[in-house]
Amino acid sequence: MSGVRDLIDVYTNLAARCTYPLHLGLTEAGMGTKGLIASTAGLAPLLLAGIGDTIRVSLTPKPGGDRTEEVLAAQQILQSLGIRSFMPQVTSCPGCGRTTSTYFQELAEQIQSYLRSSMPEWRKQYPGVEELKLAVMGCVVNGPGESKHANLGISLPGTFEEPKAPVYVDGKLLKTLHGDTIVAEFKQILDNYVVSHYGQGAKSAELVGTR
Repeated sequence: MSGVRDLIDVYTNLAARCTYPLHLGLTEAGMGTKGLIASTAGLAPLLLAGIGDTIRVSLTPKPGGDRTEEVLAAQQILQSLGIRSFMPQVTSCPGCGRTTSTYFQELAEQIQSYLRSSMPEWRKQYPGVEELKLAVMGCVVNGPGESKHANLGISLPGTFEEPKAPVYVDGKLLKTLHGDTIVAEFKQILDNYVVSHYGQGAKSAELVGTR
């Protein structure tokens, strides 16, 4: 396909004329941000309209780059649209005048990396963990609101503020973390949540509740 509009127009017309399985993809989408945005802009309207059976995100890799980025991008498009779930999602803020410290950015990055490294084992032991939602917010302005819409949320201290961070679990304030152990304690809360909500004990409790 030569462009986003062509992709949408052609497949919209094709879907109206046949019942064949359709493979969607914007060929030669480009590199980096341009390729990601163009692919998303082309695929999202079609997928939301129920058009498409398989997809491909075609990104030009950097020299020596990892082609699995295409797969991760395709998965993220599907998960962002609520079509499939592949791994827990982390909501994080862009930062503002209250968050000139990089503390919240570092935690968001650490949690993302921790989730990616944990998923191969979690996927085997904790069915459904792919749908877990986390919020790592830079301060208490938007933090509590976003945290209440996540399974786990934390609001980090703004610049020059006391190092304390309220943690919400399923919309309710669990505790407030203090000092230099915020990261380690939040990871422990995350681990405990995964075990208690997606482990065998949680499944057994679910079955008992349905009897």
